[in-house]
Amino acid sequence: MNPCATTGEYPEWLKGYLENPNRPRARNADEVVYLPMSIHSIGKTDGTGHYPLLKILESFCTLNKDFEPYNIQFYLKGEIEIINRDLYYDHDNYSDGTRMMRTYNDPLTINTYITNNAPSNACGYYTPSEDAIVVRKPCLGISGHTWTHEVGHWLSLPHTFYGWEGRTYDANEETPAYLRINGKDTLYVENALGTNCTKAGDGFCDTPADYLSLGWSCNGNFQSIQVQKDPYGIDFRSDGSNFMCYSTDACQSKFSDEQMEAMHAYIEQSKAYYVNNSIPSNKVSDDPMTFEGPEDGEKVHYQSIKLQWKHHPNADHYLINISKFSFFVTIDYEFIVEGNSFTVPELPVDKTWYWRVKPFNAYDACAGFTEAGGFTTYDITDIDEINESNRLEIFPTLIGSGTAAINIDFEFSDLLNVEVDIYGATGQMLKQQHFANPGRSLQQVDIAGLTAGLYLLKISTEKGTLIKRIAIQ
Repeated sequence: MNPCATTGEYPEWLKGYLENPNRPRARNADEVVYLPMSIHSIGKTDGTGHYPLLKILESFCTLNKDFEPYNIQFYLKGEIEIINRDLYYDHDNYSDGTRMMRTYNDPLTINTYITNNAPSNACGYYTPSEDAIVVRKPCLGISGHTWTHEVGHWLSLPHTFYGWEGRTYDANEETPAYLRINGKDTLYVENALGTNCTKAGDGFCDTPADYLSLGWSCNGNFQSIQVQKDPYGIDFRSDGSNFMCYSTDACQSKFSDEQMEAMHAYIEQSKAYYVNNSIPSNKVSDDPMTFEGPEDGEKVHYQSIKLQWKHHPNADHYLINISKFSFFVTIDYEFIVEGNSFTVPELPVDKTWYWRVKPFNAYDACAGFTEAGGFTTYDITDIDEINESNRLEIFPTLIGSGTAAINIDFEFSDLLNVEVDIYGATGQMLKQQHFANPGRSLQQVDIAGLTAGLYLLKISTEKGTLIKRIAIQ
C-alpha cells in the first residue's frame, strides 16, 4: 500500500514564500489557530462499509494531538456526513474522486472523505484543484498519521523527498545531481550536508535529505534502515520522524520549525477566512458520567429502549456504542446524539446487550467512555396460565385512578417463588415485587404512583412466565 497519492506539483504559494528572504514571521504563530473540518464518511450503495464512528472520532483526536504543539487545531463543522455510493467508496482514479469532491464539498472548510480505496492503492491524497482530502479506512485509527500527512499538504507542505515521487531510489546507481519534474522543471537533489537546501528537495533547510518514495520502517533512532548516498557519495539515513515523509506511523511524530512557520504563514496569507476567531468550546470534562437508565441488569422490552444519562460538562454530542460483548470487541450499533438520551428503535430479543457513551464536542473528541451498562431484551406474548398445575387470576385489569393495588389470586399446586414486574409502555420496569411460594392465596401488588396509561404485568416463575396488560384510567 502506497502512503500517499498526492500529485508531485510543488505548491506555487510555498515557492514564492521560500524565495522571499525577508519573509515576516506569521503573526498567528504564537496563538492557537482553529480551522473547520467537514468529514464525509463514504459507504457502499447498500449503506454498509462505513468506517466506525468511534474510529473516526479517535482519528480526529489523533489529528489534533499531532498539530497541538504547532498551535493549529481543527474542529468539526457540522455532523459527519454519511454518503452511500459504490463509485466513490472504491474509487481508484482521480476523476471519480474529483467528481465526489465537486458533488459533496462544503464551502470554507477542510473537506475530508473517508473511503475504502484510493488511486494507486494509496492511503490518501490531497487534490489542490478541489481543495479536499481523501483518507482510506485502513490508514486511519488512533495510531495513524495519514490524516496529519494529508492536512500537511492542505497547509502547503510538500513531501520531504520532493522530486522522488514515482521514482525508486537504487543504491546500485549513482545518485543524480538533479531530477526532472513532470518532464519540464529541474530540481536539484538535496545533498547530505544540506548546503543546497534552499533550492533542492522540499525547500526547507531543517528537513534533511530524503530520497525514499516508498513506505519504509525506521531504526531505534527514527531513521531509515536503508542507507542512501547523495550526489557526492556521502552516506546518510532519512529522518523518519517527520509527518511529511513516507516512514511508517510508528516512526512519525513531528513537523520541523520551518514547516510550522510555513503552515502558519499559509493560513494567514491564503486561508485567513477559514479561521474561527470566536472562543472555542472548553475540553470535555474527564469526570465519570452517570447513567440514569436502564439499570444495570434490567429486563427491557426489545422495542423503543430508552437509554438515558446525565448531561456531561462541556459535551454537546454523545456517541453510543451497543455490543453483545461487555468488552466491546465488536460494535453492533452506533449512534451519535445531541441530547442526554436516545431511544433505540429495536434490538434482537432474549439477548444481553451492553452499552456505553462517549461525550464529545466539535473541538474535543478525546474524552473516554463511560463504564459499560447491561440490559436484557424480552418480547411480550399473551399467556393465560403458567402451566396446567399453576393458574392465577388478576383483577381488576381496568383500574380506576387512585387505586393502590391490584389482586392476584394464586392457584399453584407447585412450590414456586414468584417475581412480579410492572413495565411502562416504553419497556422500562417501574415496580417489582416478590412472593415466596404463594400456593393457593390472594396477594396484592402495589401500583401506587402509577399514572393513567397501559402497563404490562409480568409474572415469572421457574416453570414459566405470564404477561398481562392492565390499564389505569
